[in-house]
Amino acid sequence: MYGSKMCIDKDMYTHLIILIMKFLEEENFKESLQALEQESKIFFNMHRFGEIVMNGEWEKAEKYLSAFTKLDDSNHSKKMFFELRKHKYCEALCRENEQLSWYTNATSSRAKLIDNLKLLVKENRILQDKLIFPCVNNSALSSLIKLICPSFEKETKEELIYLIHQFLNEEEFKETLHKLEQETRVFFDINYFGEYITSGEWDNAEKYLSAFTNMNNNTYSAKMFSQIQRQKYLEAVDRQQKLPSDFAERAHLFDDFKVLVERNPMLQDKLKFPSMDKSRLLSLIKQIMDWWVPYCINVMPNANNETISLKDFPTVSNLRYASSIIADKPSQEGRPLDASSGDDSNDSSCFNDNNQSRESTSLPDADSAVCAKSLEKSVNLKLQLINEPSECRTLLLPDNSFGGKVVRLIYSHSGDFLVALTQTATHKLWKWQSNKQSLEEENVNVEPQLYQPSSKLVMTNDIAADPKDSISCFALRGSHLFSASGGKISIFSLETFQTLATFANPPPIATYFILLPQDLFAFGFDDSSILVHCPFTKKTKAKLKGHQNRITCLAYSLSLNVLVSSGADAQLCVWDAVGWKKLCSKFLHSFQTGLVPETTVVNHIQFHPDQIHLLSIHEGQIDVYEAPTLNHISQLVPDKMDLPITYATYSCDGKCIYVSCKSGHVKVFDTSTLELRCQINLTAYAQPGTISLELYPLVIAAHPSEPNRIALGLTNGRVHVIEPLESEVEWGKLPFTDSREFSTTFGSTALE
Repeated sequence: MYGSKMCIDKDMYTHLIILIMKFLEEENFKESLQALEQESKIFFNMHRFGEIVMNGEWEKAEKYLSAFTKLDDSNHSKKMFFELRKHKYCEALCRENEQLSWYTNATSSRAKLIDNLKLLVKENRILQDKLIFPCVNNSALSSLIKLICPSFEKETKEELIYLIHQFLNEEEFKETLHKLEQETRVFFDINYFGEYITSGEWDNAEKYLSAFTNMNNNTYSAKMFSQIQRQKYLEAVDRQQKLPSDFAERAHLFDDFKVLVERNPMLQDKLKFPSMDKSRLLSLIKQIMDWWVPYCINVMPNANNETISLKDFPTVSNLRYASSIIADKPSQEGRPLDASSGDDSNDSSCFNDNNQSRESTSLPDADSAVCAKSLEKSVNLKLQLINEPSECRTLLLPDNSFGGKVVRLIYSHSGDFLVALTQTATHKLWKWQSNKQSLEEENVNVEPQLYQPSSKLVMTNDIAADPKDSISCFALRGSHLFSASGGKISIFSLETFQTLATFANPPPIATYFILLPQDLFAFGFDDSSILVHCPFTKKTKAKLKGHQNRITCLAYSLSLNVLVSSGADAQLCVWDAVGWKKLCSKFLHSFQTGLVPETTVVNHIQFHPDQIHLLSIHEGQIDVYEAPTLNHISQLVPDKMDLPITYATYSCDGKCIYVSCKSGHVKVFDTSTLELRCQINLTAYAQPGTISLELYPLVIAAHPSEPNRIALGLTNGRVHVIEPLESEVEWGKLPFTDSREFSTTFGSTALE
């Protein structure tokens, strides 16, 4: 594992260091670059080392060498340290003895030393693989960032510096970090400055301050420099008199400095560090590299077989999700990126992976890894609360049988019929009149027919031998229904209810399946495998392995041509639907704890109508990701009284998310803001006399053309269709009255 905050491989970590080095070189941040060479130990810059030696900076030369090798590492290392110390001693001796200075010329002597050192470096097994810097295109790091933030340009270089700054801080490259602060002047770390003050390192304090301001800039700067020089003089006098240092006095002085810094116009706008996810730069690079490695890195060996070319990055619309790399710079003073400093809120920039929505423009703080603290979001709005049947339109579908809990529910593509699968492996089919006029006038007041063919057949699945294996799933293909309840997969005719065929005899048990283009199906199984198969030709296209537990759901994006799978291992995987290779994966985690939830089952996933955003439903949280990179957009956590979540789905237009809870509540959220627009309580749709703690919706089916109409499958086997009153445009848009309004806080919205 490389990188202190997230798992990436060594090559990717090295690539990122190289990209940062290239950026520092292009911007002429020489001290930062040299410090990064030493702290990362990836590249031994022989040219820089030679310059230091030629300048006679012997302590600096030994420090640079010591970053890569120690005296006792090898004979070659020992010889290098010996040569440096010998020349340092000889030159010092020559300076003290004028007669000896006639016998040597410092320039020629140092040049010969450099030649000898070069030979020793090349022969040194510890250094010989660190001598060649890969050929990297100019602005390579910026070009990569543009893949996700196309508006990122040179004028937003400051934002890239913030990303690098965070990375350096997390990797504990402290010397590079503070050199970069001084060379870029974008962030004044008052706590770092304070360490110099309280420890009495007055020269270092003055040097750090001088990078940002000078004595002549303003009265605040003049006072700060004067106090440093005064205190330096006073402590020098104290040392001569062998008096102890007064730490309390230094601490008091630092308090005075903080006031001066905050009032200083040269410094006051450099004290706040922007909020971003942990390991944000690593996360961005990992997303891009995981997806675009074949395009981003074209390895063309040169004579040294060491060249990496980062060029010809493609412009891809589905990777562009932010209008800017950062939207705001909220208050966060001192150490900017400690794990304890995140306060997650709503950033719309590329800095944050867990934006509440694309439209968000303001931001307090975030995290990734990529994990974040949870933000308690007070939704001070007038929320429509529906308690009574008179406050919405509801229809209990006719049913003369009780076949157990409704575990699956689906509308036809035209919305003219609805199919339910119960826990007892039986199906129910309701049909609305199919003439055009009745469909146009259709609402929940139009009762459908519980369809029963003349044959009186019942569509019944094979049941698993062990009841705990009775996982139910089905899919529609025209007038045919593919269905399973832990046994074989059955193909039924929806006209006659006849079983046309069965296949996939367990084990393994089919747990989910969906229709793909070209008459293909993707079948998920309880052994964690996925089979891409044509049941008509009986040909298998691919068998996919990537999960560690049973497959719980599958979703396909036609525009991206990718398949996404979820499992009982808390994992999402993205598969290329051309070569059937795994493109990326991500584990579910809670923003509140930063950990994978104790219950690891991802119950359901669904693509938004835009075919890019992916809804993930877990019993304790709802997450929105962006395919194909699984960039984490947002997370919803209901109040504890509503847990567990039983189901969630997008409306047909994608503008809202319907969420059902074991409490019996159905909640309607705005997709773009995640604000709770409406709450439909059990008393509004359930039959009087049936309401109990054991009655609640298990599944929701969104109507394919009416965005405000949903069907609910309940634990008592009944199905209810509900939609707003005719006077309402949509859920939550009713003119409010006092009896139907309240100010609420719905759980928490966490933002990556």
